Amino acid sequence: MQVLQALKPKVLIHLAGTRGRGDARGAQVACDELNVAATLELLESAMANGAERIVVLGSAEEYGNQPGPHNEWSSPQPTSIYGKSKALATSQALRLHKEAGCPVVIVRPFTVYGPDQPNDMFIAEAVDAAVRGVDFRMSDGTQKRDLVFVEDVVKGLIAAATTPNIEGSVINLGSGIARSLRDVAQLIWESAGAQSRLMIGARSGQPEEFYDTWADITLASRLLNWNPIVNLEAGLERTIDHMRRQAEERSQCLAV
Repeated sequence: MQVLQALKPKVLIHLAGTRGRGDARGAQVACDELNVAATLELLESAMANGAERIVVLGSAEEYGNQPGPHNEWSSPQPTSIYGKSKALATSQALRLHKEAGCPVVIVRPFTVYGPDQPNDMFIAEAVDAAVRGVDFRMSDGTQKRDLVFVEDVVKGLIAAATTPNIEGSVINLGSGIARSLRDVAQLIWESAGAQSRLMIGARSGQPEEFYDTWADITLASRLLNWNPIVNLEAGLERTIDHMRRQAEERSQCLAV
């Protein structure tokens, strides 16, 4: 942690981590090393170097498969390797806060989407297919997700980093609305004016994909004075427009 020793930042926002997908070491090892061990090491080093606020990115997957809306006092019940690693990192961070006064705040974003998201995420993959005019195969899409635009999440992280006297808190960031993925996909197809096929039910999914997420954002509103501004329709339109501009730029480069 030589960078922390050199810079001694007063505020630190810890976003690094892995879902473990495609890691040669295996998902379990990757998540244990990066999401848990590295987070704990970072917290201890940041404390030792005088940090006054450390915001750690948690995950909605910490709640696992239980009825929503999920509030911050719901007992974590993660089912995925990733979710378990994030829940363990949260518990270790809160332990450090209790035992050593670590000035940590845990922020749990729900399903974040927006421009430049990797195409292995549902909305990014669906928008890419709609814009390029290729068929999109998906599950039956009955599972619901609380979708929150990336710009709103950034504002929530900044609020978590700057709001006084909230150390030791766990705070959800979401829209407060659960939408089925089939409805979201249909909205993408309509917004993009896609001519390709939306093939709902054409593929099966992983077991961990088939439960709902739904955030209770009361605490974020009360502690951070934060509420999402960008609704789903506007967020999807911005994401689609951004991807279209990128596609046009690539076409122009190829034509030169």
